[in-house]
Amino acid sequence: MDDFIQFLKRKNVKLYLTLALLILVIYFLRAFMGIVLLTTIFAYLAIKSSLYFKKRFQVPYLLAVVSLYILILGLLAAAISYAAPLLVDQLKVIPQMVSKAIINHPLLNRSINRLVNRFIHSSEMVSNSRNVVVTGFREAGHVGRGLTHFVLAVFLSFVYSISRPRILSFGKEFLKSPYHEFFGNVHFLARKFVLILGKIIETQLLICTINTFLMTIGLFFLRMPDLLLLAIIVFLLGLIPVAGVLISVIPLTVIAFASGGLIRVAEVIVLVIVIHMFESYFLHPRLMADRTDLPVFIAFITLIVMSKLIGDWGLIVGLPIVSFFLDIFGIHSSEKSRKPKNNG
Repeated sequence: MDDFIQFLKRKNVKLYLTLALLILVIYFLRAFMGIVLLTTIFAYLAIKSSLYFKKRFQVPYLLAVVSLYILILGLLAAAISYAAPLLVDQLKVIPQMVSKAIINHPLLNRSINRLVNRFIHSSEMVSNSRNVVVTGFREAGHVGRGLTHFVLAVFLSFVYSISRPRILSFGKEFLKSPYHEFFGNVHFLARKFVLILGKIIETQLLICTINTFLMTIGLFFLRMPDLLLLAIIVFLLGLIPVAGVLISVIPLTVIAFASGGLIRVAEVIVLVIVIHMFESYFLHPRLMADRTDLPVFIAFITLIVMSKLIGDWGLIVGLPIVSFFLDIFGIHSSEKSRKPKNNG
């Protein structure tokens, strides 16, 4: 029994027990994890940017935070107000193009008529269509909830950023309590995960910017309309690691079909595949190597598994979570250990 008590008192064992307790708490509070993660990401980026502006322009920290949020929210509002009308105009063209294709191809017209008749007289298809409608309303509710979480996370990150000095002072009081060792472990684990998450988000922003630039050049040569709109779409979806380029296929192909038909759709798909291969096999490994220590194949498997375990958030935090555990358990890439030392 004494040996077991001594084992529990070991420093690394206490750290792992604290980690297990935190995982259990996160599991029971998983319904709030979306807001927590968004708030963490926004606050990290806001604080780092504000500290840079404070040092660069010699302004008070509070003024730097407020100015940064006004600038970002203004740019976001301008982008939405610019992109929304253009996207609606592009989508309006699609029904006209489909109608024109049906009129110009009698065989296609007859096939559609047969499908419509079968649909009307098939109770199973009517039932399936009802399920599709119900699913659509459910997904619309998810989108609305996601927007609510986004707005709330922006507000909470703003409040945290402006009150950061006071929060840090308050947090230090926990390290002076009788349970200072436990709170010290919590602080160590939380700080390590936030730093890993922040570095990966920063790297993903850089990858996203490069991908958007290359994609915009490619779309320009394909004579796609509204390049600024497409650049905004590609950038926002590109914030999703690795899979963002593939997800961007959906809006890009819709706009490509509306502006140039199936031939332009094929050209856009080829362009997306080329950009995706460039990101996956060159850009992502080079820029993420020092951040995650994960090979590209392991990164892909991580994204797939984590997306199944925790949903869409797995695409965002999957790599930071795996990198966090590798760092906690002291597992590092053998390639780094084989790097030759500079002997001057």
